[in-house]
Amino acid sequence: MNEKPLTVHEVVNLTGITARTLHYYDEIGLLKPSIVTEAKYRLYTDKDLCRLQEVLFFREVGFALKEIKKLLNSPHYNRTEALEKHLSILEAQRERIDGLIALVKAEINGAKEISFSAFSNSKVMELQSQFQKEVLEKWGDTESFKEYEAIFSSKAQEIQNEQMQAFFSMAQNIFERLATYENKSPNCPEVQNIVWEWQLYITEHFYQCDKQILSSLRKMYVTDLRFSDFINQFGNGDLAAFFSKAIEIFCSRQREERNER
Repeated sequence: MNEKPLTVHEVVNLTGITARTLHYYDEIGLLKPSIVTEAKYRLYTDKDLCRLQEVLFFREVGFALKEIKKLLNSPHYNRTEALEKHLSILEAQRERIDGLIALVKAEINGAKEISFSAFSNSKVMELQSQFQKEVLEKWGDTESFKEYEAIFSSKAQEIQNEQMQAFFSMAQNIFERLATYENKSPNCPEVQNIVWEWQLYITEHFYQCDKQILSSLRKMYVTDLRFSDFINQFGNGDLAAFFSKAIEIFCSRQREERNER
């Protein structure tokens, strides 16, 4: 344990997460430093670092930040029970990695048998899904998770579980990163790059997401409550409207660039 509280810079070096992420966690009340000096320096105690570790554990399993906040603040939250669930998932991940290592070693040693079972991530995903449902039912508000399941329920029947898991992980990553820029202009390079990543991901995994399709999606993100509620759970305000505006700027810029050619 640390003898003295750590600065933001020291926590960044210790954990590998960014200073912007720490500031955002503070802003939304997920992880507030126990000490703020007169000079406004944030200092993190061992208790704060333990909470950060729990946040990262839940992020690893796929929870949204707002869900993590509700869980950690719940009077019924049982840290030991949650860690035991985390451990079972990590052990399943280790089992998969060990299988891949054994497969690679066998190939190096000249094995001729073709096998793909080691690549399967089904056990890990099953444990993650089970953990999410159990935890939200026990300690959290399950409404956002119900939305999470309902929005893409029809699409889930058409796509394999592994693809859906990858999609939700990507969506969570995109929208949580987007939320860290809510106080900036939707025209800023960081936000515009996130829109570009989203367009590229949809094109590569679902259908050709050209400017017209993307423009239609941006309207749906604010007019369809299923989508706006899902997106807004990752932000601190109307993240869906912010994303829609960013997409509008992105599409407009594409049109201007095309006209200039």
